[in-house]
Amino acid sequence: MTNQKEESTAIRIPETDVSVYQAIFKRRSAWKFANKAVPRNVLSKLISTVAWAPNHRLTEPWRFFVLEQNSKIRESLAQLVYDQMLEETNDTAKSGAYKAKITEPPIIAYVYNLKGDNDFVTRENYASVVMGIQNMSLAAFAEGITVTIETGKVTRIQGLDELLGATQDLEMVAMLEIGYPDEEPTTTRTPIEGFTNWL
Repeated sequence: MTNQKEESTAIRIPETDVSVYQAIFKRRSAWKFANKAVPRNVLSKLISTVAWAPNHRLTEPWRFFVLEQNSKIRESLAQLVYDQMLEETNDTAKSGAYKAKITEPPIIAYVYNLKGDNDFVTRENYASVVMGIQNMSLAAFAEGITVTIETGKVTRIQGLDELLGATQDLEMVAMLEIGYPDEEPTTTRTPIEGFTNWL
């Protein structure tokens, strides 16, 4: 019989009919989302899986900045992205496409890594954050949700850290586009046997 303290700290594992292998092999990135909100309690459940990624030293380096659809900061960010892309490319269509990455997903989240005392610890922390994002992505699949991971220009906008409130001890990892997909992308992979050495 568990005592009261054990019960209060027990891990509550969500139930799902989706196997780990199904989630790994069927997970896809999507860029078209259904007009359907992601409930905050569901999103919180997905983010909670990040904390269970392998994490040497238990540094817990993951930091999330979540922007919901009606976020005023998100509006400012969308305009910032558009203006900087237009200055860089002088192409309104291309700039608009980058702006859409900010405005169209039901949820976007910027994920940062907490820097360590040295480069090695920072690298370990970064690996933990990335594994945490994969946890979240697989859990999202079980909920019928897509997490699309962006590491391109939308993560390198001048003034982004200040707008989000990210401090100097953090480094950018990715922007996540989160929502119920309105498309079923297909993809292929090279068999892993060609990259494996049995010694």
